[in-house]
Amino acid sequence: MNKKSWLIVGLSLAMAATLGVGLSACGGETHTHNYDTWDYNATQHWKYCDEHGTDKSNIDETTKANHDFKDGKCECGATEGQEIPDADLDTREFWVTGTGAGDLANASWTELKPNFKLTKQPHKDADGFTLYTIQMKIFAGGDKFKIRQDERDENNALKWTKGTFFGLTEIKNNDGTFIDMGNEGDIGVAKGKDGIYKFTVHTKPAPAPWADNYVSWELIESVAAPTTTEDMYIVGTIKTQKNSQWPDFTDVKKNCIHMTFDGTDTWYADVELTIGDQFKVYNILNKQYYPNVANLTTGETWLYRVSWKVGQDDVKVEHLHKYTMQGYDGENHWMKCPKDDVRDESTVEAHDFTSGDTCKCGFQKEADPDWKINEDGTLNEYTGDYVNLKIPANLEVFPDYGKLFGMGENNKYEFAMCEQKNLAKVQSVTVDPKNEHFKVENNTVLSKDGTVLYMYFPYSTETSVTFENVTEIANSAFIFNATVTTINFPKVVTIGRLAFYNTKLESATLPMIETISEEAFYQSTVKTIDLSSAKTIGNNAFCKSAIETLDLENIEKLGTGAFSNCKQLTEVVIGANIKELPTSAGVFGFCSLLKTVTVKAVTPPATAALFPQCPLLTDIYVPAESVDAYKALAKWSLYADKIKAIPAEAASAQEVALPASKKED
Repeated sequence: MNKKSWLIVGLSLAMAATLGVGLSACGGETHTHNYDTWDYNATQHWKYCDEHGTDKSNIDETTKANHDFKDGKCECGATEGQEIPDADLDTREFWVTGTGAGDLANASWTELKPNFKLTKQPHKDADGFTLYTIQMKIFAGGDKFKIRQDERDENNALKWTKGTFFGLTEIKNNDGTFIDMGNEGDIGVAKGKDGIYKFTVHTKPAPAPWADNYVSWELIESVAAPTTTEDMYIVGTIKTQKNSQWPDFTDVKKNCIHMTFDGTDTWYADVELTIGDQFKVYNILNKQYYPNVANLTTGETWLYRVSWKVGQDDVKVEHLHKYTMQGYDGENHWMKCPKDDVRDESTVEAHDFTSGDTCKCGFQKEADPDWKINEDGTLNEYTGDYVNLKIPANLEVFPDYGKLFGMGENNKYEFAMCEQKNLAKVQSVTVDPKNEHFKVENNTVLSKDGTVLYMYFPYSTETSVTFENVTEIANSAFIFNATVTTINFPKVVTIGRLAFYNTKLESATLPMIETISEEAFYQSTVKTIDLSSAKTIGNNAFCKSAIETLDLENIEKLGTGAFSNCKQLTEVVIGANIKELPTSAGVFGFCSLLKTVTVKAVTPPATAALFPQCPLLTDIYVPAESVDAYKALAKWSLYADKIKAIPAEAASAQEVALPASKKED
């Protein structure tokens, strides 16, 4: 290009700048920008070239200026007081946590309080930062705080790990008034400019580097600092304070807990205390202890506020809530204190299922609205028609049948009227695939690992049931079943309440059974069952059953009425380990065919009565050396004429069966 051509281009550029136009290459051709369209935010305006639709990349920097409102309106079109939110503002939230004597006296290190949330401005500043502001009264010498992002873990609890505090790489305007100790430290007043300050967080949305972020401050009003003639510390042996000691042994200021003055009449500090801690409040200026008598202690490990009011001797130690546990119901969730379930009302919010069927709090949307599930995974209420039971994903504890089938609690006297009617309606039982606690297998609801049997389907027509791996049969599992006559559970150790209530069961194989709960076989037709390994049999466990003979070789405890009204029972053997008989009457009461009872316990177990209304009872066999003791003991004495020594051949057989070590004894 010759000198003449360069001169023409130079003049063209100069004229474009003067006239408010610009040149650029568009599609290989030179394009002249026409800066004739206004754009603005809440504080500034500028012109841009709008020839190609809404492309705002061609901004005339020379037109960027603050609004000049005349009669409430700027020449760019903005109106005074108008909020113009930027579309790509940072979406995070920031809070102040800390402690102090000014406004920070009401703050906390362990929770986010609503009045310490920074306010997000609706527009960015000229450098593209989103602005968050808060105004606080700050005093030198004790006020400390952090500005932190509200960041939560998978249980919706606040994270308190390295890096979660807002990365303060710079405090602008810093004349030494404020000190910054980095991500792991606190912001504090370094020297005596006490007052009301406006703090502003300047941040760009993640994943912008932390180095982009900073905090600026502005002194709004100077205020007088609170005055006090005390300087208080918590001293003693406190496990959570590594260097905490009594003043006689170490440097109080260095090793003990400095308390905060609230600006009026109280010194306080929040501290984790454990059982075994001993402590007092100590005024380092006059070397006075409070209280001036016994050391303070606490009955349990927890977070406490220790406070002392000027002029008094007493020290107050109050439990503080730690909102670290997730709570929820069917509609809302919140954070709560695990000590007493008190919830932080500022955290209550509705469940959010926009990302799926599970809220961030862990609550799962109920696929079946008929199941109302409590936050601990238990059943609150079932309102369905019972025909097709589908156990929902969020049920964690299998309900008692009385609760599930409309009674509220298990009560055998009401089952026939209520539960049996609803149970008969069931045509299918399934488990939501997302449920992590239960599964369906062989006409049965089992625990996920297959060791607990919760519900045998009432509509099954099987007559014989075998489960090799089940160790526990839960409450009411087979209740009212009219088809199963034989069960084989080689590993079952425990049978729950009412498990076989009013069933047609005839034979049960339970070689490892130890505990049978109350009313487990109440009014069943079971005739043959080996109970030689059983240790505990509950109240009315076999009441009104059809059992014919009993071998209770290892029994330790029998409940009231355990075998009462067993009209087919003829013979009972109770082993030497019996430790407890009920103090109320009738373990074997009303057994009209009972003839022979053998009790191998050398020491007669005390009881109220064992055999009322047993008209055919003729023989009660006990160890030979204990015959007189049995006859002399109250209640047993009622059967003195029937008490006899165990026949010699039976005793010999028992001796042969004993291990060698026992024989030597």
